[in-house]
Order: sequence, then structure tokens, then C-alpha cells
Amino acid sequence: MKASDLVTVWSAPDNSRLTAKQYSFRLPVHVAAKLAALEELYPTRSRTQLVGDLLTAALAEVEKNLECHAGVPMGHKHPETDEEMFAMAGQILQFHQAANKHYAAIETELGNENPSLLFAANYSVTAEGK
Repeated sequence: MKASDLVTVWSAPDNSRLTAKQYSFRLPVHVAAKLAALEELYPTRSRTQLVGDLLTAALAEVEKNLECHAGVPMGHKHPETDEEMFAMAGQILQFHQAANKHYAAIETELGNENPSLLFAANYSVTAEGK
């Protein structure tokens, strides 16, 4: 989700699932003031929903900027471009693997004994890391 999508998202019904664990943290004063302003602008959204959506947008931006490069050749070509494919390497791979691990643990806490992966296990990229 992009930050530019948030206004549209906040105008639609919320169907997201929440973790069993509650997260608590203190905010810088200026961030708390801006969050309170958003609560006034979108009274149908809870503080939890607003913070969750803001974190989703911020995490998507961080993920886009994590280092990604081509590792070992995968032995196949991209179906559309016919480019050689390589195993994904770098911070993005570490992030995806850690996110999958934590996603499985959280899903298990919620009673899902056989959770799917958050990110596909087949991590392949072109020579440029895309």
C-alpha cells in the first residue's frame, strides 16, 4: 500500500484481522498530534486502524528500498522477457524470510496451525536484481 492510497482506504470498510498480542509504544509529540488530527478527519477509523495503515504504507516504502541483488543462477528464464533468472540475495531476502517466520508464529498464535507464507518461497530476480 502506498501512502497516496490511504485516503481511499480510510473511506472504505475495514476487514483486517488483528494480532492477539497488543503492541504499546510512546510517540513523539508531533506524531501524536498528527495522528489525533487524522482521527478527527476519519472518525470511522480507530486509532489502531490508522496506525496500522500508516505502518503498512511506511513498511512498503522501506521494503522497496532494501538492498536486492542477483545471487546464483536459477537455471530458468523469465517467461515474458526471456532474461536469465537468479536467486534473490541481499537485505530483501533476509526481510522476506524473517517476515515469513514471524507471520507463521503470529498465525499459529491465532489458531492457524498451517499458515501460508506471507512472501513466496521462490525468490528469483533478473541480473539487475528486479
